[in-house]
Amino acid sequence: MIISTLHEPVRVAAATTPEAATAEWQCLVRRGMLHSECEAIEHWKLPAGATLEVASGHGVEEALLVLDGELVVPSASGDRHVRAGQLALVPHGTDGQVRAGDGPVRLITVRTLAGSVSDRLPPRVPELVAS
Repeated sequence: MIISTLHEPVRVAAATTPEAATAEWQCLVRRGMLHSECEAIEHWKLPAGATLEVASGHGVEEALLVLDGELVVPSASGDRHVRAGQLALVPHGTDGQVRAGDGPVRLITVRTLAGSVSDRLPPRVPELVAS
């Protein structure tokens, strides 16, 4: 694993439009080895209405832990409002956007390889066997 120790967060566009608000992003942990199922752990600060893309092509599942504010997560049955202290799970193969509600949102994202991806990796050496 690679663990970053940035003193200042990176400012990124929170959508693809020219007038998009910027969000603060900090990668806390990034996969550094072939056999790590954890892709990344990231800290986000989104201004009101800012969006984050969820893309099926990344081959990951995501857990979105809201620390402050309210995140709006679309689902087949309508928008879900995920508040501070709540967790949203985004399964592998999902495309779309999640967005900050009426106020700013601070969240942690945990991205892991989907089982269908990690199952295709070669066996680990040495393999740990539970006794």
